[in-house]
Amino acid sequence: MSSASIGRERLRQKSWIPLPADGGCDFAHDPDAQPDGAPPFWSPHFNPRAIILSPAEQSDTGSGRLFALAHLDGLILRRAPDGWHAIWHIGGMEHQFWLQQGAIDAAAFYAAILPMDEFMELRAHAARRLWRCLTGRSPGSDIRTMPAQLRQWHLLSLRALDARLHGESYRAVAEVLLGFRGNKEDFETDPRKNKARRLVAHGIRMMRGGYRLLLHYPVKPIPRSKGD
Repeated sequence: MSSASIGRERLRQKSWIPLPADGGCDFAHDPDAQPDGAPPFWSPHFNPRAIILSPAEQSDTGSGRLFALAHLDGLILRRAPDGWHAIWHIGGMEHQFWLQQGAIDAAAFYAAILPMDEFMELRAHAARRLWRCLTGRSPGSDIRTMPAQLRQWHLLSLRALDARLHGESYRAVAEVLLGFRGNKEDFETDPRKNKARRLVAHGIRMMRGGYRLLLHYPVKPIPRSKGD
């Protein structure tokens, strides 16, 4: 949502809106609340960490465990026309799952649906971590951990973009974010001028949809031909 007024209008119109182009679902919330007070619910088609769950029959051995998902501590739950969407916080980490059918408050045996697409390995990894936490075990290491330098680049690019959108010059961006000191003439020949421009350009790409690439890091999507 680009403004509080748009948020209020959506809140009046409908309680839930799928956003296929953005990769998320727009659940109603207080438009005057802080941005970090409304966690994003991502579509599993865009975010491999959002696991699709479905009730399943137990094996003959009866070794599978039953879970009443609605009663998990630290659960944020949303009801939508296509089922239940949930974010579960446990042990300092976050899991997201989508239950298309079934009673989420009843104890049941579940299976994870893993589409065999280019992100299947990430989906399997997320499903395994969810299963380990559900069974009281450590989730294990995260293969999606981003190097600190790359993470810092993304953060700086968003700060640089925010500054430019508020009317700041590239020189001001370089002063605050890159430590530049000098006059206008010094800035023209300083390498931090080009770095400030690259930061802003990257921020613009992220704003225009590039952020979705972060949802399935480190896997890069397979380029599709025009005929696909």
